[in-house]
Amino acid sequence: MPVTYDPAIIALSVVIAIQGGYVSLMLARRLASLGLGPDGWATAGRRKALLAASALALGIGIWAMHFIGMLAVKLPVAMNYDLLWTLVSALVCILVVGLGVFVASFGRLTPKRLAGAGLLMGAGIAMMHYVGMSALRANCIVSYSPALVAASFAVAVAASGLALWLAFSPTHKPHLMAGAACMGLAISGMHYTGMAAATFLPAEDLVAISAPVLSLDLLAIVVAVTAFVICGLFLLVLLPNGLDSKAEQREEETPKQKLTLVSSNEGREEEAMSPESAAASVRIPVNRNGTTRLLTPQEIYAVHADAHYTYVFDGQETHFCNLSISEIESRLDPQTFLRVHRSHIVNVAHAAALKRVRDQGLLELDSAERHQVPVSRSRLPKLRAALGI
Repeated sequence: MPVTYDPAIIALSVVIAIQGGYVSLMLARRLASLGLGPDGWATAGRRKALLAASALALGIGIWAMHFIGMLAVKLPVAMNYDLLWTLVSALVCILVVGLGVFVASFGRLTPKRLAGAGLLMGAGIAMMHYVGMSALRANCIVSYSPALVAASFAVAVAASGLALWLAFSPTHKPHLMAGAACMGLAISGMHYTGMAAATFLPAEDLVAISAPVLSLDLLAIVVAVTAFVICGLFLLVLLPNGLDSKAEQREEETPKQKLTLVSSNEGREEEAMSPESAAASVRIPVNRNGTTRLLTPQEIYAVHADAHYTYVFDGQETHFCNLSISEIESRLDPQTFLRVHRSHIVNVAHAAALKRVRDQGLLELDSAERHQVPVSRSRLPKLRAALGI
């Protein structure tokens, strides 16, 4: 039976897959960053919410890509989709992909962890495709080439592993968009390899369809709404990321620029107040259980950025702060507080141990609760110099 495809709809399906992959990997990256403190810098509820959102974004992206891809298929017979199996395909995908996100996000991405996460994600993509294909209701018989079916699984697993490595690898600067592109290629590559494995043969007898079905027109509406939701999530996730990058550019001033700024204001600062009185006046407002506290610098052990807000650790508890990490850094003494990561500031007076993890570091603080802070490769020498090691 002849099969043709609409190139424009194929291109749309690939774009939707990449957007779904971007949203999912961005949420997974945030989830991974929450696991760096004694309480993960957040409640267990937030961990679960981020994990669920990441799995849902990728699962829906895979589901939407598949059915947009199926809308591109032109067969000489009418096609419908069994409603129950269409929903089951989405559920299976979200659950299996969620396991993959969990494996990739919790802990360092070792080769063994990467292989497990890539296998789970690839399996989730492939399972969604073939369960979705079983929902097809048309007067034709679908047969598959075992070799191409195996190839479709291999494409999904390999591209998923590459996407996770690009997004989370500890050995190089993560490339989220490159990871999202690879994830989109994993989803669409698996789908179209799986479609190449399928052969549609005309049925000898017409079969009456009795189960509830989705017509192509209704499926197109459902998928269009889903695609708009994915696009909206993509833009919402991308917007704060773009603002963060601008803030990071401002934060990464050269030492010369900082020195010039300090020199120009030095006279006015000395006239206004002495260093002792200036230090005594510094307070960082934090919120916990509906109460606003004003922490002195001596009470602060570490600061962790989360988007435009921060969490401040006082040695026992973690408090929410509505100031950005740049605003907090500007209020603290640079001789005592050191920016060891784009998202972390530590009070070096509370440093207890420094571990080397490949080309990066992990700083342990002398707090009552065990607390560790990641140190980026570029800032590790400065921290070692501040600690005198």
